[in-house]
Amino acid sequence: MADFASNVPSPKSAASDGTPSPTTSMFGAHCSSASSCTSAPSRPSTAASSAPASVRKARRVALAHPYARLAAKQERSSRKIWNHALEKHLFSTYELGTLGAPHRRTIYIASLEAHVERLHAQLLSIGFWPVAFEELDVFRGLNGKVAKSMIAGLQHDAVMEKMKVMELERAVSISSC
Repeated sequence: MADFASNVPSPKSAASDGTPSPTTSMFGAHCSSASSCTSAPSRPSTAASSAPASVRKARRVALAHPYARLAAKQERSSRKIWNHALEKHLFSTYELGTLGAPHRRTIYIASLEAHVERLHAQLLSIGFWPVAFEELDVFRGLNGKVAKSMIAGLQHDAVMEKMKVMELERAVSISSC
């Protein structure tokens, strides 16, 4: 019980002018940069949490689980699925001025899904399908937002790999000159 009481922030930890300290929210909830704010203090510390922060972070990222990509991305700023840089190529200036971002996003996603459906129909009409239907059963019932996040992550990884290839090609061309 003594361990538990030592984890509870004291009222003196708040600033003297009444503003909340970094470890206490304005509602008295215990907060830290590694965990979300809760109305109750965190559980007593364990031996694993007594390790330095860099070691704990390395352990957390090294864990292999189905959502490892999501766990690793929580450490840095989250990437938006909707890239506003492409809006000028997709919509006219009038549409950009009159339609809100959520409406444009809905229109774009609907048109993209229709285009993918047309491509799938074309592939089936010529008898070509890159992935067997049995292999796709694993993803049946997958939440749409999770699938979009997975695709956005794969696209981000592809862009990063393409940049690495371009850097290597540039290095090879410079060294051969």
